[in-house]
Amino acid sequence: MQNPFSKIQFYFIFLSFIGLQAQNISIEQWIENMVQPQEDDIVLVDGVELFSQVELPRFYSNRDFEPAWQDLKNRNDLIESLESSIDEGLMPKDYHLDKIKALMKTSESGELSKKEMADMDLLMTDALILYASHLLDGKLDQSKIRKEWDVERNEGPSNPDSLLTATLHNRNIKSVLEEFKPKHYMYKLMKFHLKKLRNESERGGWPKVSKGETLKPGDTASRIPEIRKYLIAVGDLIDVESENSEIFDDEMEEAVKKFQWRHRLTSDGIIGKGTIEQMQVPIEKRIESIILNLERTRWIMQELDKDFLIVNIAGFHVKRITNKEEVFDSRVIVGKYHKETPVFKGVMKYIVMNPTWTLPYSIATHETLPRLKKDPGYLMAKHMEVMDRNGKILDHSTIDWSQYSAGNFPFIIRQKAGPWNALGEVKFMFPNKYAVYLHDTPSRGLFNQQDRAFSHGCIRTEDKWGLLMSLMDDPEVWNMEKISEILKSGETTTITLPKPINIYLIYLTAAVDQDNNLMFMKDVYKRDKDIAKEMKKTLN
Repeated sequence: MQNPFSKIQFYFIFLSFIGLQAQNISIEQWIENMVQPQEDDIVLVDGVELFSQVELPRFYSNRDFEPAWQDLKNRNDLIESLESSIDEGLMPKDYHLDKIKALMKTSESGELSKKEMADMDLLMTDALILYASHLLDGKLDQSKIRKEWDVERNEGPSNPDSLLTATLHNRNIKSVLEEFKPKHYMYKLMKFHLKKLRNESERGGWPKVSKGETLKPGDTASRIPEIRKYLIAVGDLIDVESENSEIFDDEMEEAVKKFQWRHRLTSDGIIGKGTIEQMQVPIEKRIESIILNLERTRWIMQELDKDFLIVNIAGFHVKRITNKEEVFDSRVIVGKYHKETPVFKGVMKYIVMNPTWTLPYSIATHETLPRLKKDPGYLMAKHMEVMDRNGKILDHSTIDWSQYSAGNFPFIIRQKAGPWNALGEVKFMFPNKYAVYLHDTPSRGLFNQQDRAFSHGCIRTEDKWGLLMSLMDDPEVWNMEKISEILKSGETTTITLPKPINIYLIYLTAAVDQDNNLMFMKDVYKRDKDIAKEMKKTLN
């Protein structure tokens, strides 16, 4: 017969049943009763389900259920740390803070019952574990929000019970929590801007910017002073004395270019529709963007290598970071919406020059086959060849393409090496289940586009030879003379990297560079909304 009572109802019935005997129960007994519920039950405190259903009971069992928070410094340090979680883009109320502070206030007058003492102890321990978990691995699990996020979760401490015991014994809660935060410079700088923008928001936010005709350097207009005031407020224009000027002068042009660069717009110094739209984004929206990207940073930037490649898909750039210095940067083209470049970590191992391109089955059947049915000469025009499943090259002129469809296509189509090849003259390989890699492209003009989401998922790299020479790190051998020699040979050539390098494909729509420039990127894959919604949900 099914139990008619819920677990929470049972909890309150249990409390009522033992209420008359409560005065005779010690704090240790209260803790033991609460952290060792019946089989399949959950650990509750005052009707609230605790986050740590495994580590917390183990922690108290190992200390014979003795209270852990008798030290006043530890209590105060925990409360201050939980209150400061707002500076991390997190929510203090997620960590039982209101309940803990209410119990702390009551304890100051000595009016806490033994049951309340046990409650407070358990809530504090759970709060510390939960907050540390959020700092280490984020509040959300992105892979449950979007399938295209495939970054392994950060590894926690090998012995959390011992770490918790040592932290309380050494009274160093704040320093231990600090160690759980990402070490990357971007995390600290984004927190700086979060606090800055929140302060500005409390003072009324940024000056309003109205729509109007396109403005160019040298123009005079009544709208220019409000744009000047805005540029001063966001830090792109320094000349405060000119804020009321209606002239679009050289200083203002440079400020507009910096604003455009920070928002990944074309930096032409012309104030058109796109620039105005970015200036009209409310400060509250920018704050939200920083908060959700702080969360992303916790997912992926906890322990980065001394030398690594990083592709920000939303930012359309690949960078190499060596000993915390940016040593390479190039514009890239990424997957279009609904053909998204996945988010994951890989290891780049080798480079292929003069590559051939084997068309993925989906492209061969859904894009190339319809063209072949209309134009049998399409293969020759695109320098392609047809093979059977064993790799034998076939005479494509003997094939009746009208007989085949996406469900019945026994061929492999490969594009020959050469300047016409879709992969260009070089590709950078980090084997992965998505068959995604960095490569060149013959369509060089696309790099000048503002939004560069055009590919089927792979990443096209503008400065291909700069990347190759950076990775080979041997200018005496790997220079343009050597590269030209291989290209002229026409031979497909595989080059093993002297040292494999980790590459991170990430997705950030807000970021800060080493010069403390705050940048915002277009949410090309429409990921921000779901994360922002989840971040606003309270856990208690």
